[in-house]
Amino acid sequence: MVNVITIEELKKYIRNNEEEKLEEVDIVTSATCGIMSGTAGIFHIPFNETFKRAEEIYLNDIKGTVGICPNEFLGKVDAIFYGEVGFLFKDLVKGKSFEAKAICEGKIYKNEIKLEDLPTAKMLGTRMAFKNYTAITNTSDSKVNTIFHRLPIKKGEASFSGCGMFNPLENMNIKNEKDIIGKKALLNGAEGLILGFGTRSSIDKPNLMISADMKEMDPYYLGGFITSNGVEIYNTIAIPIYVKNHINALKKLDKDIALPLVNIFGREIIDIGNYAEVWENVDLRPKIKQENCKNCNNCIAEENCPTLAIKRENGKIKITEDCFGCGVCNICPYNVFETKLGSICGIPITCRQSDRKRALKLANDLKDRILKGNFKLNLPTE
Repeated sequence: MVNVITIEELKKYIRNNEEEKLEEVDIVTSATCGIMSGTAGIFHIPFNETFKRAEEIYLNDIKGTVGICPNEFLGKVDAIFYGEVGFLFKDLVKGKSFEAKAICEGKIYKNEIKLEDLPTAKMLGTRMAFKNYTAITNTSDSKVNTIFHRLPIKKGEASFSGCGMFNPLENMNIKNEKDIIGKKALLNGAEGLILGFGTRSSIDKPNLMISADMKEMDPYYLGGFITSNGVEIYNTIAIPIYVKNHINALKKLDKDIALPLVNIFGREIIDIGNYAEVWENVDLRPKIKQENCKNCNNCIAEENCPTLAIKRENGKIKITEDCFGCGVCNICPYNVFETKLGSICGIPITCRQSDRKRALKLANDLKDRILKGNFKLNLPTE
């Protein structure tokens, strides 16, 4: 029987000076959740009519790219969807119906369909679980629309990404791509495969390319995140780690992991902080003070929630499980929402683009699957 613990449990051993307990541990389940650009869906989409070959393809009016397989006169389309697909993918995984639309020789073909109706529906993440992120600030007097913040980022505030000491790659000594190719991971709750290093990966700043079947995913772990420069997608990844081969990396705490602060213009480094500044003594979810609510006709917190998690029902504020803990709802002028976010190098965080709550939930899920025999171990550098 293997002894399995989560990354949160392991870090508690380190903080409590109980490193000797690691000798009894075989596997630790690590995880991260955050915005992960470069996520695509690869679909095989059936239609009820045949046509020569699709020239354009859409799902709920979001345009995809017609795949390289012609599928002539079969009424089927291979397609890739990427970009502003976070909310679309979440709805697909939830089992909602959607409209598929193909255009061929000037004629439109439509089909109302669900994810279960697609013979193939695979997610491919081309740059997931970045080991090293940066915090972003703006040193100019002008507000800037950016993918790194829900609102135009202004002078004197910062945003950041990364789950710090819980991130799988922060806890692994991976020096060769062959050590990880073909190893298993959970991608949004679905058992997937690590295909190797992802795009823009380097020895100092690695990330992973991972694929899994979207039909097996849990919608809680993925979704859309609206930024001031378009819609992004967030994903959650969990990876088992063989403790004995990664013991030194596993001992790192947030304070040991650098988080550079860079200017949105040019990305030059202004200062270097660490993940303890942004993750210690903070709130993972907002506190709600219903008594402060003025029942505004236009609730700016609701309108600007990146994940559309804030709802108002019968005069009361409700936050759904879609909440990401980003802290943007702090903009409410009546302090209905309160989320302690921390700061980086003395600059307050006003938008957080990673979610430790989701990450730790998936790490616990992976631990349970391993202990129940539902996830067969196939470990990186086992």
